[in-house]
Amino acid sequence: KDGKKVYARGFGDADREKRRRVRAETPFYVASTTKSFTALAAALLHHRGLLDLDAPLRRSLPAARLHPSLSADAITLRDLLTHTHGISNDGPVVFRTAYSGDFTEPQLLDLLAEHAPAARGRAFAYGNLGYVVAGQVMEAAVGGSWKQIVEREVLRPARMDATTAWRSRVDSDRAAQPYSLTGAGFRRLPPAKTDANMHAAGGHFTTVLDLARYLEAQLGGGRIGGRQVFPAAVVLETRRKQADQDRRYGEIERFGWGLGWDLGRLDGELLVHRFGSFPGYHSHLSFMPERGLGVAVLVNESGAGGRLAEMVAGFAYELGRGRPDLESRYAAKLDALRAEARSGLAKEEATRAARSQSLPRPLADYAGDYESLPMGRLELRLAGDRLQARMGVLSGPVEVYDASAEKLRVELGGAGFVAAFDRGAGPAAQVTLLGYPFLRVPPR
Repeated sequence: KDGKKVYARGFGDADREKRRRVRAETPFYVASTTKSFTALAAALLHHRGLLDLDAPLRRSLPAARLHPSLSADAITLRDLLTHTHGISNDGPVVFRTAYSGDFTEPQLLDLLAEHAPAARGRAFAYGNLGYVVAGQVMEAAVGGSWKQIVEREVLRPARMDATTAWRSRVDSDRAAQPYSLTGAGFRRLPPAKTDANMHAAGGHFTTVLDLARYLEAQLGGGRIGGRQVFPAAVVLETRRKQADQDRRYGEIERFGWGLGWDLGRLDGELLVHRFGSFPGYHSHLSFMPERGLGVAVLVNESGAGGRLAEMVAGFAYELGRGRPDLESRYAAKLDALRAEARSGLAKEEATRAARSQSLPRPLADYAGDYESLPMGRLELRLAGDRLQARMGVLSGPVEVYDASAEKLRVELGGAGFVAAFDRGAGPAAQVTLLGYPFLRVPPR
């Protein structure tokens, strides 16, 4: 508040199995909060004349192939950063960069053609695709990877030394490990992030201490500790409304989007914010410019834990504004969250239990390698009496989703995807996943 860090503390477990507690220095994966860093880097390059936010994609990224009904002359970097590019977020570029990590940069430029026009045209439609492509535009303009560019333009000047887009630079013995809340308690999720699937729309680990420095810069017109780190005009430009949106997130009424920031109102007051969520992690980063007040909350469970993070942030804002009866009101909110989480978990388990579990073919008939030219390779391996899946850098268990329809649930990085197999006898020849057919191929 008012340029000073007033509170930073860790609670709970960073690693339950090793009994390691969360500290203010504990790194967490922050998913889509990365978009704020990426957009600020682009705005800084634009400010120095090294990049043109308003140049058409055909000029800034001439190798990109788009769907035939889309024009690279009509889409700019600003459109990509404001989610008004008009390209559907459903498709291989988003999956490969956020999950499998199985891609080359030229391959991504070709696979853009698999992304159809957005259902709502050029209206604001939040997603990852625009920021992934924006990262490629920055790379083409100034050289190096988007990770190096964001580090050079944003992280180093702000001295955010604990923030990195390289998973390999994060000490696993210090980082918060990902968990999922189940009816039986917390289940540890397998590591889902590697250097390969950290992307410009969601690709950093950081700490609340580093985010406090970033919030200081945002609230102080680009100044940290009295030093001008970023030009004030650039910082203000990133939170200028550049696209309309009409969405609600909890108690926040979102009305606009800047560059990397949601613009909304909380109890009638302007809240600039950017959250992120991925299985096992949730991040909240926000500030009230008119109050000089900012909040960062990081958790390592994305279901009820993500809702808890938003509750903690709401408490902090009410505390900062001197609201009464906080303890009793938030105790009631916490009780309601507990009850809702229990009810939701019980309902989910009952739904799973009610599905048909007896598959018409032996598990060995589903095992094998399947390939889709746009999406990559899915490997299913029989391990005892279970199937295990692998796509690129991710692997996970497979369970029956709906046996009567020959559908299995493939878990990758803590996220579940439904795989529908062709009907018949003997080894399956095809499986449909994420809307794409994968054909059986010889094993490698």
